[in-house]
Amino acid sequence: MDYGQRTISRVGAPGTHTPANGGPMTDRSAARAPRKILFASQKGGVGKTASAINVATCLGLGGYRVLLVDTDPIGSVGACFGTTVAPGHPGIYGLEQWDLADLTIPEVALNLDLLPYAEDRRAIDLNSVYRGLDELGRRATGSYDFVIVDSRPSVADMTRRLCQVVDEVVVVVQCQPMAYRTLGGILGQLRDARSDGAPARLLGLLLTMVDPNDAKQAQLEAHIRRSLGQAMMPISIPMDDAVKEGVMTDRPVVIMRPDAPSSIAYQEVAQFVVAAGQPAA
Repeated sequence: MDYGQRTISRVGAPGTHTPANGGPMTDRSAARAPRKILFASQKGGVGKTASAINVATCLGLGGYRVLLVDTDPIGSVGACFGTTVAPGHPGIYGLEQWDLADLTIPEVALNLDLLPYAEDRRAIDLNSVYRGLDELGRRATGSYDFVIVDSRPSVADMTRRLCQVVDEVVVVVQCQPMAYRTLGGILGQLRDARSDGAPARLLGLLLTMVDPNDAKQAQLEAHIRRSLGQAMMPISIPMDDAVKEGVMTDRPVVIMRPDAPSSIAYQEVAQFVVAAGQPAA
C-alpha cells in the first residue's frame, strides 16, 4: 500500500503448521463480530507480547481468522514476525482515513494478519487508540474471528480505557514474588473499568516463566493459584529457551518449535480461549 509514495512490506515467508487434531479447533462464523481480547500487564519483561503473538498464531493455525494489533510504540509485535513497516504507515491511527485492508500486513502467519503500530513511533495518543479499537470491532466483522490486542505495560489509564472497547482481558504475570505482590495495580484498573460500565471481562491471569526445575517456583505457583483461584488460567507458560530462540529468528515459538514445552502450553491457552467463548452446554 502506498501512503503518499511510502509503502509497507513484509520480509520472509511465515512458517506453516497443521493443528494436532488435523483441522480447525471449531467452525467459525463470519457473520459474528470478532472477539476483541486485550493482553495486558503492569510491567515489562513478563512475556506479555510473546504470549499475545503465540496465542494469536495458535488461533490462526487452528483455523480461525485473526488480526493481531500492536498498540505499543516499541513495535515489538512486527519484529517477532520479521516484518518491515516502511515509513508512513499510520497503524491504528489510520482507521479514520484508510480501509482496514489497506492498513494490515497480511499473512504474517497462517490466517494471521498484523495491524502494526505507526511506523513513526509516535507517542501513544490514548484517545485515538480508543477510537481506533472501537471502530476496529465494526470494521473487522465478517473478516476476523479474533482481534488480539497487545498493549504496552501499564497500570495507568491505558488498561482502564481500553477495557471500554474490548471484550476480554488476559493479564500476563510472571511467576515471581514481586510481580505477584504488585498485581493489585492492574487488577484495580480492571475493577475500576467495570465500575465505569466497561464490558470487558477478565478472561484470566496467565502465569509465565515458571521454572519447572525450581522447587521454590513450584511452591510460588501453587500459592498464587490457591490465592487467586478461578481468576487464574489453568495453564502456565514454562520457562523455555525456545522462546528466546524464536525471537532471534523472527518466528513465534509455536511455529519454530511446535513441540517445545512453551509451544504446547500456548496451544493449550489458545484452546482455553476458544472454549471460553463457546455457549455453556
